[in-house]
Amino acid sequence: MSDCTPPETIELFLFDFCPFAQRVQMSLIQSQLPYKATVLTPGQMPDDFSTISPLGNVPVLRVNNSDTVFESAVINDYIAQISPISIEPKDELQTAQMRAWSEYINTCFGALMGVLQATDEDSFQQANQALINKFQPLSAVLSSQNGGFFYGEQFTTIDSTYAPLFLRMHTLNQLFQPFSLEALPSNIKGWMDTLVNCEPLKKSIVGDFPTIYRSFIARMATDKYIDSQL
Repeated sequence: MSDCTPPETIELFLFDFCPFAQRVQMSLIQSQLPYKATVLTPGQMPDDFSTISPLGNVPVLRVNNSDTVFESAVINDYIAQISPISIEPKDELQTAQMRAWSEYINTCFGALMGVLQATDEDSFQQANQALINKFQPLSAVLSSQNGGFFYGEQFTTIDSTYAPLFLRMHTLNQLFQPFSLEALPSNIKGWMDTLVNCEPLKKSIVGDFPTIYRSFIARMATDKYIDSQL
């Protein structure tokens, strides 16, 4: 819990399909900080968006209608600093380790994109297994063995970091049964179940997520194996 005074206004700019924006939104929800979510549409950005987001990307946080913070990991660190509720471990070393494992999410998302980009059944099966393998290092350091959050009962920013990935894996499994999660380590599956069903994730979803994710697959993996099967 921080002694910092939260800003008067917080506005989060996001796309409905963006996992990194969802990561930030989950942290805001868990922290109980009041904020406004502004959902943008690619190709229909506000005229002044370049003044809001220096790189033209989302998510971006606008604070007190003037200052902005971009890059989801940095935004999450900022939220943790101003949150009236603790969303980071109390131990400084553990917090640093958590942030290191949070960076590992990029490797996992890359592996999931490999699944979506597979061109035939054989390459799809190989990509599916490669994704599963990415969770072995995480399994070895995951505190909770039978469900719960990464650090047991406390929701931290590593949970908001991985929840959007797990939501997409869970949804893909529902849309396309051959995408299997059975080979995941049991503690990873328990963590996934906890996050997919937790309130911050449910409240962070904008619209009907299976439809949103199916549209994302159609855009990003046109004519690839999964898209053709769906």
